[in-house]
Amino acid sequence: MFRTLLINPGSTSSEVSLFEDEIEVESARMMHPVAELRKYPKILDQFPYRIAAIRDQLRQWNIQKGDLAAIVGRSFINRKESGAYVVNQKMIDDVKVILSRVEHAAGLGCMLAREIGDEQSIPAFVAHSAAQSLNRMAKVSGISAIERRAVYHVLNIEGVARLAAREMRKKMENVNLIIAHLEGGMSVAAVAGGELRDVSNAFEEGPFTTERSGSLPVVSLVELCFSGRHTREEILKMIRGEGGMVAYLGTNKISEIEKRVTEGDEEAGFYLEAMCYQISKEIAAMASVLKGKVDAVILTGKILESSHAVHWIEERCGFIAPVKKYPEQEALAFAQAALKVLRGEEKAKIY
Repeated sequence: MFRTLLINPGSTSSEVSLFEDEIEVESARMMHPVAELRKYPKILDQFPYRIAAIRDQLRQWNIQKGDLAAIVGRSFINRKESGAYVVNQKMIDDVKVILSRVEHAAGLGCMLAREIGDEQSIPAFVAHSAAQSLNRMAKVSGISAIERRAVYHVLNIEGVARLAAREMRKKMENVNLIIAHLEGGMSVAAVAGGELRDVSNAFEEGPFTTERSGSLPVVSLVELCFSGRHTREEILKMIRGEGGMVAYLGTNKISEIEKRVTEGDEEAGFYLEAMCYQISKEIAAMASVLKGKVDAVILTGKILESSHAVHWIEERCGFIAPVKKYPEQEALAFAQAALKVLRGEEKAKIY
């Protein structure tokens, strides 16, 4: 039996899970309020804050040296081959370069895993799943200098697709799905026969989220960029980190927003429904990609903590196909990637 610790830093939280083989025996999600994250100008600056929270959680679980076989972190690398990659210094250095261009907490995954792995004297991996590319037509943006890219939550979307097909008692090649991964980052994907047909880019497209702006009126954005009132960094922060619900309601916690709506906060209700309105439009757009042949619309991610949000999406998208709800599948995928190496079924990949 192998015990693995999984570390999944997200835009609004850090999640850790303890697995014994394929069974999750402990899990914890440490929420990071926007007021706390504002103390750190860059994602890299959050490392001491997040590693301290993880160490505290391990103390609560009474994890001792020798209790674990491996640490697995969230991947932020660009490799065409999927699998468990050993975290080495080259990976960390390359990820730091990427973070200088694209700020995202996922980049901390390899660093957090390496830190805990070194403390425990055990290997640290990242579980990497290579993204599928968009087809030629889906790449067209409308400006020849800009090409649309597939930036989405690969592990969860693929894991949920497999789970849904299995529960529908169908083979993956016979299922058409619209899968909406909905939390701090959102990606809405059209999947046909296990193949990605289109997806909203989680970094710069789609609905606004708890902390991202999503797609914006382009000319108005250009005018704002050249108004002289904001730096490049400030604009990017408005788009990722302090957009969406943070801009409108001052919070990135869907559970807090749900509580406010339940207590009668009309402004919170308005913006939550507006977010669901945009999510529903994106789901309907993906239905057109599949030419209306959709077996199920699947909701996954932290949005499931809001019964109001789920209801509003179901209300607008129920005509497309049955709306199903599934918990995230990323943790299991992390564990399975490490187990293949620990059991000798695969060799760990060297970055």
